[in-house]
Amino acid sequence: MSRMKLYPNDLDVQGGDRLIGTDITDNSTKNYQIEEIAKYFAQSGAADPTRTGFQYNYAGTYSNQTIASGEFRYQIDPTSPTIYGWANVTGIAISKINRNNVDVSPVIPLIVNEILKLTDVDSSASNSYGIYRVNSQSLISNEKAYLLPLTHRGSSGAPSAEVLTISLSGLSSRSFVYNQSIASDTWVITHNLNSYPSVTVVDSSGNVVVGAVTYNSVDQITINFTAAFSGNAYLN
Repeated sequence: MSRMKLYPNDLDVQGGDRLIGTDITDNSTKNYQIEEIAKYFAQSGAADPTRTGFQYNYAGTYSNQTIASGEFRYQIDPTSPTIYGWANVTGIAISKINRNNVDVSPVIPLIVNEILKLTDVDSSASNSYGIYRVNSQSLISNEKAYLLPLTHRGSSGAPSAEVLTISLSGLSSRSFVYNQSIASDTWVITHNLNSYPSVTVVDSSGNVVVGAVTYNSVDQITINFTAAFSGNAYLN
């Protein structure tokens, strides 16, 4: 057998490059493509020793079906075409148990009002993804799964029937823009930020207007002004 150190180093690693290894099932020597190895790590979360990643197997679209362990289903806008895109996804139903057999339910309440990235793991490139804000969460499927209503924020590619990875995007969702299209001296704003945000109001002419802000709850405010006008309120 040739000595490995005699082979030249490849400084331009590509997905189609191959490595030699041993198959665990029969100890036979085989070639392994780098992009297939990358796909395995992405789909299994094997690079994460705790196995707490959000990897799930695609099971179809959701309309009150039972969600099996390790599965997810997309909730789709009913007016969408048969071949839907990321922008048509209005929610996602996921099992409490991910495909690595780990209970992720303690994490679910923490992602409400946060920004998630949904990535199709169908190749090492992983160029198909959607970015969403999680609006709320509720138990479904005999309390063995969650339904997460989503608001689409951006995407690339299109969803497919593959393994899905769900991850926090790292983008902040703690902001809200409210448009008051009809002139009024009282604005009631439901923002669902679960906080008491700072407020900046700008009228339709671009002038900053100061009003009296009342925090009705962690998800709603009322602003009273001395005169009626239209414009935008920026909350963060």
